[in-house]
Amino acid sequence: MLSQMTRRRESTNESTPKLPFRKFRVVLIKPSKYDDDGYVIRFWKGVLPSNTLNVLHGLTEEVKSRRVFGDLRIEIVTFDETAEKLPVKKIIRWSRQPSVKLVAGLVGVQTNQFPRAFDLARQFRAAGIDVIIGGFHTSGTINMLSDREPDIQALVEESISIVSGEVEENWAEILADALHGRLKPIYSFAQDLQNLVDIGNAPLPRISPKTMRHFAKPSFGTADTSRGCPFACSFCTIINVQGRKMRERSPESIAEMLRRNYREHGVSFYFFTDDNFARKKLWRETFEEIIKLRQEGIKISFMMQVDLARKPNDFVRLAAEAGCTQVFIGMESVNPENLKAEGKGQNHVAEYQAIINEWHDAGIVVHTGYIIGLPFDTKEQVPQDIGYLMDVIQPDQASFFMLTPLPGSHDHREMKKRGEWMDPDFNKRDSFHATIAHPNMSAEEWTHVYEDAWKDFYGKANMIKILSRWSHHPRNYWNLMSIFFWYKNAAVIEKEHPMIGGFFRLKDRLSRRPGFAVAPRHLHFWKRAKEVLALLISWAKFLKEMEEVWLQTRKKSEKEEKWLEEAQRVQGEIWRALKIAEWRKAYSNAKSALPEKAKARLDPFEELSSKILLTRKDLNAFLRQWEGLQSRLHELRLHLTREGEVARAWLDEMARIHRSVRLGSRIQEWQDAYARLRHTLPLKYQLLHARFDALSNRALYSREPLQRFWNNTMEHLRAMKIWNIDFGKLTSSLMKEFVLSISFALSYRTGSRAE
Repeated sequence: MLSQMTRRRESTNESTPKLPFRKFRVVLIKPSKYDDDGYVIRFWKGVLPSNTLNVLHGLTEEVKSRRVFGDLRIEIVTFDETAEKLPVKKIIRWSRQPSVKLVAGLVGVQTNQFPRAFDLARQFRAAGIDVIIGGFHTSGTINMLSDREPDIQALVEESISIVSGEVEENWAEILADALHGRLKPIYSFAQDLQNLVDIGNAPLPRISPKTMRHFAKPSFGTADTSRGCPFACSFCTIINVQGRKMRERSPESIAEMLRRNYREHGVSFYFFTDDNFARKKLWRETFEEIIKLRQEGIKISFMMQVDLARKPNDFVRLAAEAGCTQVFIGMESVNPENLKAEGKGQNHVAEYQAIINEWHDAGIVVHTGYIIGLPFDTKEQVPQDIGYLMDVIQPDQASFFMLTPLPGSHDHREMKKRGEWMDPDFNKRDSFHATIAHPNMSAEEWTHVYEDAWKDFYGKANMIKILSRWSHHPRNYWNLMSIFFWYKNAAVIEKEHPMIGGFFRLKDRLSRRPGFAVAPRHLHFWKRAKEVLALLISWAKFLKEMEEVWLQTRKKSEKEEKWLEEAQRVQGEIWRALKIAEWRKAYSNAKSALPEKAKARLDPFEELSSKILLTRKDLNAFLRQWEGLQSRLHELRLHLTREGEVARAWLDEMARIHRSVRLGSRIQEWQDAYARLRHTLPLKYQLLHARFDALSNRALYSREPLQRFWNNTMEHLRAMKIWNIDFGKLTSSLMKEFVLSISFALSYRTGSRAE
């Protein structure tokens, strides 16, 4: 391939007159998409970098380093719009600089990003900039349908050049055409899916430090080590763009890339974007090369995608040895009928649990992809299936998608042939909107069960269950904790899919989809102020929830466990003797009938009964409160009005329960028990705020002071380099935006009234 590039360079230099340019600026843009209100989706910090952007960056660097265009100075600028504000006006000004040729490449464009990409391309073309667009949407559409599709022809009419397929062997030629003003309407390199680009010796992807600064974890890289997948899932676009024949980068070149990125950019964690790493012919050699790197002291770790079919016996073992910490498995469904309908014959539900256990035994976290809206799904069945997924299959992480026929898939082509309805707005083809008519659910029902799947899987109970499995494994425990922050924030709070999400959504007033009105400045800021306030409240609740999750799953010392077990036994015996559970149930029933003043007198005792007793002093203090309860109930009863008969009956019931208790000499026994416990009380435990559940007679870990938990969490995350986020600065930024927005809106309204 490199010799082909050299021949092209020589032929280009021989046949091309001297260029009037001193600089060739190549601007590579990974576009975002619009939200339902027409705003460009952008975050303060992104999470998942674009591999396509890195691939095109690497190809352009290769053209530059080999001096394909002689002494012409080549400058490469990358933008990932999900995390960077795209300076459209600035790019246009660059194009007008003397002796500069600029080309804009909209790369890796997926179907849901196509409307945004098209709008950007129009803006650049209106300024006279040459534009190239490529990605799965254009490639899949041309490969499975034709280049006569309306969206493809609309690009041609706007003089926007289209790329279908992979460009490793043709990128220099495309850039040469752009440089000389002779770009073709369509470049198609994927007509024969059995003879696609040989990527074995192709230039390696390149990271842009400028772009990575906008991501939460700059040490997080993406790379493809192979392309293609041998299976034939009907919803998949990969096989109709990258083919079913596996093509690979050499293990040696992969090691070279990992070593270079580690030394030059500090990249230590990768998401290998291969659609199916397990079907690589050289998977063993690739693992062995990475193991050698780790032995050199380059501690690379990674996540990868594999299928659920049987693996060689040493595949999982070698993956773990090479530094695999997480594996993504396309499970898609736990309903065999759904799997059969979508051509997922390699998946066998009966084997799911054993396969996941094999990864768990190797210390590797399992992330599953799950599709909601397959043909046999119903609004009643989906919640049951998600429950089965959580309780029986037990993956550690899940990403949910709504079935969406994408251009490039078999499903899409067949639906189009049959004339079935599909939402014409490509912006909604993101796998999180209902874009087809489901046979068993309305769009509202479908959306509801989809959203509930996220809430249930990332609910407190399931997160506690998952983290408890890994409490003995600090690396996986804290990795999962950070993932839960990312995923639940994105899916439940920010209400965006985590795969395109980040931390703290930003909304540029002027960057809005054509057809949506640009709001006046004061209205926009007023709305944003309310949104930021709601977000801060949601985050406060979320942090408290995650604090509770941590307290119930953190690894405890053997000494603490033994102390807690004995303290629970002693306090449980006391609470049973005092009939605290019966009293609490009666008070719970009485609350709705009691006046506020009465509840103010009894609430403190209810709260007190939820605390765990640590010492003999705590026991005596509680017993004094308990002894005074009878007189308090009598006093409250006397002050009730005639209308308070229901409340009076409940007070009488609580008094009866209290009178029925006979302690005798048991108090001394309890005091002696706490005297013994005092000598074994762990110092660490004294720092926690535990609570006692009177109904179950169990000691539970409850929320400690929020700041202490947050400091502890961030200390672990920083130590493990999970996220590169200064939460102090983020909080300051949030409050600043909130205060400025409020101030602006109020001052505007005040000024309007004055006028």
